Amino acid sequence: MSHSQTQQTLISLDSPEPNVTLPNPFSNSDPTRIPTLFHVSFNQDSGCFAACTDRGFRIFNCDPFREIFRRDFVPGGGIGLVSMLFRCNILAFVGGGPDPLHPINKVMIWDDHQSRCIGELSFRSEVKGVRLRRHEIVVVLGHRIFVYNFADLKVLH
Repeated sequence: MSHSQTQQTLISLDSPEPNVTLPNPFSNSDPTRIPTLFHVSFNQDSGCFAACTDRGFRIFNCDPFREIFRRDFVPGGGIGLVSMLFRCNILAFVGGGPDPLHPINKVMIWDDHQSRCIGELSFRSEVKGVRLRRHEIVVVLGHRIFVYNFADLKVLH
């Protein structure tokens, strides 16, 4: 599916008028513009999922389908990757898009109850993937995979 088809699907779901023309699709400052979707990931039991956009992230329940909450960081709120820890308030994300919230080589551990980052993992190359487990954080780079202890952020493997 091409980028324009994805945008059209989002417009038809979120807008009463599916043929809305947006003035500048790359401007993050227009609150009426539909966000660009970068990544979607399910939690460990697939009961909900996180979607990251050029504005921040949104959390959705699967059954019944509904948005649980969203966090928009504008301007400069692009999130390229996101991972949830079950249904709790802890997420891991990486900046993304043309105006990222954080660099693409950093994994930020976010506590949504505190509305702030509580940890950070920095790398010399772009982070390609991140997953959370109860006791570990897995970070995938282009040619390496790291496993960290969640409690103290020390490398395990």
